[in-house]
Amino acid sequence: MTLLTAEDYQLFPAVAPDCRYAYGTHGQQFGELTLPSAAPPHPVIILIHGGGYREIYNIGPLGTVVAALAEAGFAVWNIEYRRYGNGGDYPQMFLDVGAAADYLPQIAQAQDLDLSRVISMGHSAGGHLALWLAGRHKIAATSPLFARDPLSIHGVLALAPLADVSAGSVGELSSDALLAVMGGTARTAPEAYRNGCPGQLLPLGARQRIIVGSEDKAMLANARRYTVAAGDAGDEAALQVIAGAGHFEIVAVETAAWAEARATLLQLSAELG
Repeated sequence: MTLLTAEDYQLFPAVAPDCRYAYGTHGQQFGELTLPSAAPPHPVIILIHGGGYREIYNIGPLGTVVAALAEAGFAVWNIEYRRYGNGGDYPQMFLDVGAAADYLPQIAQAQDLDLSRVISMGHSAGGHLALWLAGRHKIAATSPLFARDPLSIHGVLALAPLADVSAGSVGELSSDALLAVMGGTARTAPEAYRNGCPGQLLPLGARQRIIVGSEDKAMLANARRYTVAAGDAGDEAALQVIAGAGHFEIVAVETAAWAEARATLLQLSAELG
């Protein structure tokens, strides 16, 4: 079985958005908005790319995913944020992602966005951040990650996410990038993990669909642990395992793995009303 690699992923084509907005003054603080042809108001997907939290991976390779989501009827807010290597060390990465989400009310009326139907969707490290956005309302006011009135997230689609970040920080999924954006390990930076790890913010209060390829072994074990914890905490969370898929097939729009992910997204959106 030949699986797609990170090098293959980097070659996925970028697709031009309808417009770009800066949600901050740094060059990495922007989002690209792509609108569907369907009649408004538009349900919204906040799309968060992955790449192991490293600056070499940006929003470009998710371009065909953006186009597919817009074709399915969603307004897609594909966000960029600071990462390891370009200023994303803790707490900045989280602050950027939160600010990008909270920028949407400023453009909602002009772009006919329905903010009562918002799904956060992310791949890999972006899956961690998509889950985190849904739980951000639980963050303590004493945390540097606190936001007074964060945008409500109604559903999450996490694709091959590092969902249990605490476990990931000390296992084979750990890296210098992860430790930098989290401020250390769960042992050395407990406050950062208490407010930056979705598993420590449970219950998130949003429907969660987590999809991982059967061949993405480390991510799958991590996702299983998180999904059980989310269910035990009272969240509606379901894990879907795609046979024969690795880490990148799930965001390659020509694959059967993406077709399954798309179907799950449409079902989740229908459940949200």
